[in-house]
Amino acid sequence: MKPRPFLKALMILIVSANILWGAGENMPKKTICDLHCDTAINLADGRGIGGAAKKSQVTLEKLKSGGIDLQVFACWVSPKYRHRKAWERSRQLISAVKKEMSDHPDEMMLVRDRKSWQECRGTGKIGILLAVEGGHVLDGDISLLDSLYEQGVRILTLTWNNSNRFACSAYSVHKTGIDKGLTPLGRKLIARADRLGMHIDLSHSSEKTFWDVLEISRRPPLLSHSCVNFLNGHFRNASDKQIKAMADKKGLMGINFCPAFLGDKYKPKSAESVADQFEYIKELAGTNILAIGSDFDGIRETPEGLDGPDKLPHLVQMLRSRGFSQKELDDISLNNALRYFGWQ
Repeated sequence: MKPRPFLKALMILIVSANILWGAGENMPKKTICDLHCDTAINLADGRGIGGAAKKSQVTLEKLKSGGIDLQVFACWVSPKYRHRKAWERSRQLISAVKKEMSDHPDEMMLVRDRKSWQECRGTGKIGILLAVEGGHVLDGDISLLDSLYEQGVRILTLTWNNSNRFACSAYSVHKTGIDKGLTPLGRKLIARADRLGMHIDLSHSSEKTFWDVLEISRRPPLLSHSCVNFLNGHFRNASDKQIKAMADKKGLMGINFCPAFLGDKYKPKSAESVADQFEYIKELAGTNILAIGSDFDGIRETPEGLDGPDKLPHLVQMLRSRGFSQKELDDISLNNALRYFGWQ
């Protein structure tokens, strides 16, 4: 007996969903990388992401539900911590992330390089990559960069909103109109990072700092959590010229979900406005630089429909509906990041 029309439609829908989202034992797992979350602050405050965690936008359950294979935990150090206190705070945040991983050894592990990443993939765990956000944690002591590297940190966000002894921040320029870019000490820091294999993140950096780093660094540039200035003229967003330079240098740009950086003030900030960012850069510079850099737990509000990592597959599906090919989606979701880090 032939199935009734509504049953036939239901069967097609279930099969399509299984293919799309990887449901079922033999279906491929959806793999996604997020280049930036600030959840380390919550962990340092004693709010874990496992179990019944509710106050964090990032939880272990949401990471697993969203198919997150690689999550960058940024250890953001507030400018209120100065000198040695900033360094001590960075160590506290790093320790908090490592403790959370030790509390969930079957589900998360620290990744530092290609070998540990391959081991992580083989076990099916969520890979955690450490970053430190704010060059002021070094207090002008370049040798401390080596210590961060030894602790497993692989990304240093050169500035936060505050300028430091190495470089000028975008916020400082927004406030003063003066952009000094990299300092002489900052140039030495970039050279040290190149030798170590530490990736310098230029999110939050001023435009002159951006160009100074691109001029002297041997490594491709990184904007882990930024957006497009043409779509929203916020001082934190990247210009078309910067985005094209990122593509020319084989860099990586994670799209930020902060509502203040998206759309314009006359439009609601939704998943659609995030998709607009990807679509604009695709037309401007191609998809090889594109990635996700949500900024979860670093933003008070989230775009409607994107309130946690469990919603990231919906963003991928939205891009699919806008004509992104499967290869482009795979690249944006994970492969561009793996290529950038040299882990493919």
